[in-house]
Amino acid sequence: MTTSPDAQESSAHQTPVVLRRHRLRASVYGTLMAMSVLAYLGDHDPGPGVAALTVAGTGVAIFLAETYGGVLAGTLTGPPRSGPRVIRSVVAESTGTALPGILAGVLLGVMALTGLDVALRIDITLWVGVAALAVLSVLGGRAARRRPAVQVAWAIASLLVGASIVLLKAALH
Repeated sequence: MTTSPDAQESSAHQTPVVLRRHRLRASVYGTLMAMSVLAYLGDHDPGPGVAALTVAGTGVAIFLAETYGGVLAGTLTGPPRSGPRVIRSVVAESTGTALPGILAGVLLGVMALTGLDVALRIDITLWVGVAALAVLSVLGGRAARRRPAVQVAWAIASLLVGASIVLLKAALH
């Protein structure tokens, strides 16, 4: 009897490929959420540390939400007494959701020390997010052993998605 892909992915013993897929998804999701928060902050004039703390805090909040949702779903749908394995698995999958926000917060904090205007710091951090999406696409494509043309296509798509966030921010603010 074969198990469905969903059942295979929800097991505590995930294959390295499935774990990489979950980590890539979490990192892309975290990057897009951090960029969304930055775009929102671009319309405000947050104090020197407020933007950094807001983006980093949002990254942590998204991680906690992803982890809680994953643990709840995994323990309620998994076999009894699978809790510790589910927790370890979900934390490993979800860590990438926090890192982009935390890194964006650190970048904003470091740039605040240079005296750059907050709007410029936010714009720079947004473009770093665009580049991060492209890098994640290439790394994901390489890990999946996709042809170079596919890797380039996904990198371009990621650049377009990221750039559209930056351009929407500029158009709305």
